[in-house]
Amino acid sequence: MISLKIFLFLVLSMIFIPAYPVLAYSKTSCQCVAFRLDDIQDYWLDGVQTKIIDTFHQKNASLTIGIIGNHIGQDFKLVHDIKTKVGKTAPALEIANHGWNHEDFTQFSREQQVTLMKNTNDKISTLFRITPSAFIPPFDTINSDTMIAFFENNFKYISADVSQDNASTFTKNIQVYHVPGTTQISNLTDNDNIWRHYDNQHVLVKIMSDIHQYGYSMVILHPPEFAQRTHSHYTNDVDATQIKNLGLLIDSIKKSGIKIVTMDQIPNYMQSKTYPGWLNTIFTWNAKGIISDKQVLSNVNYLIDKKIITSHTVFK
Repeated sequence: MISLKIFLFLVLSMIFIPAYPVLAYSKTSCQCVAFRLDDIQDYWLDGVQTKIIDTFHQKNASLTIGIIGNHIGQDFKLVHDIKTKVGKTAPALEIANHGWNHEDFTQFSREQQVTLMKNTNDKISTLFRITPSAFIPPFDTINSDTMIAFFENNFKYISADVSQDNASTFTKNIQVYHVPGTTQISNLTDNDNIWRHYDNQHVLVKIMSDIHQYGYSMVILHPPEFAQRTHSHYTNDVDATQIKNLGLLIDSIKKSGIKIVTMDQIPNYMQSKTYPGWLNTIFTWNAKGIISDKQVLSNVNYLIDKKIITSHTVFK
């Protein structure tokens, strides 16, 4: 493991050697993060779903929720909670289309995909008096027919994940924005269906790395991540520890100067930013395990505090 002194020496060396060709570069960035809560539906962990939504609201943090069209409308508690928050400017609650029955869209024809998207849009419009501009494909799977159906339903934003779709180069007057998910706060293991949580330092560093790489970060959330578990079964009882950690993560993001926005707000904040070239090295070392999440955060904050770099140069 590289020592803190050696790390600082290397970082400072890279900053102050003027001949370096990668000292700094400009790219389009919103310096923001969006949270995407998938799988919103009636009578399934509805107490947990509302607690997550309420946590963002209480923290004055924006949130995008993906609604499953054929499974919404009967649960008064959930629907009422969404109705009381959607349409407000701050904090914003964006509703996205998350399929009709949470189906794999690539298994359907183009015409069927058009209908499935339209059915959910119509349901959301009836319940919440809005028409979604964003589509979150269930299972993060898309094909060419999905995109044609996407355009026929007048969507503008699509969010799969970076393993299935490439992030947009954010330029003005484009027809569609690809804003795939980039980060999660938990890891789902296939063999036991249990969500295992990352600590907040790791998530914050990953958000910073995403912003550096893509210009934004999209954190994907699922209700079971915040539910208590009996053996491998998730109950409708809130996991108070994970809800508290979520609130602390939101606080840490705000303290770092990173904006929390909805998916459809990301392009609005995009502008040219100049980044020091050594950030590439920091995040590469972190991804390889050469330096820890704690070292990344402490050294970035140190350089900001000492005015070696200005706060807006990185994430503020």
